[in-house]
Amino acid sequence: MQEQIKRADRVEAELADARAVITNLEAGMASGDLYSWIINTLRGFKGAYKVEIPQFSPISSPSDVNLLAKFPYKQVTLTVAGTAHYHELGKFLADFENEFPHIRLVNLDIQVNPSPAAGDVEKLVFKVDIVTLVKPNPS
Repeated sequence: MQEQIKRADRVEAELADARAVITNLEAGMASGDLYSWIINTLRGFKGAYKVEIPQFSPISSPSDVNLLAKFPYKQVTLTVAGTAHYHELGKFLADFENEFPHIRLVNLDIQVNPSPAAGDVEKLVFKVDIVTLVKPNPS
């Protein structure tokens, strides 16, 4: 009986630790004005990269996560388009997903720039969907 009581204390401590980890992760999730949150996050991050992202689509309304059944979070999707050199785009995409584990970049479409400006001959045109988890409302 004593061992079960000791184990119960340990389980409660592990549960408290797990809740703290989840709370910490949720602090980085989208909340409030989701469109502004995504755009501000993206613009703040891309400053270190030579990636231009002038086009933003309207944001989807929060919906159930389509990758996992009964997942307790909602997701929103926003499509962005821009231009970048191949290596800069690759570094940007990889670093972005590594920096924000609750955001996924999906449906990446890369094409040769059909009408490059002077000096932009080697730039590519890209379009990508940004899917982010939405912080749940406290209940």
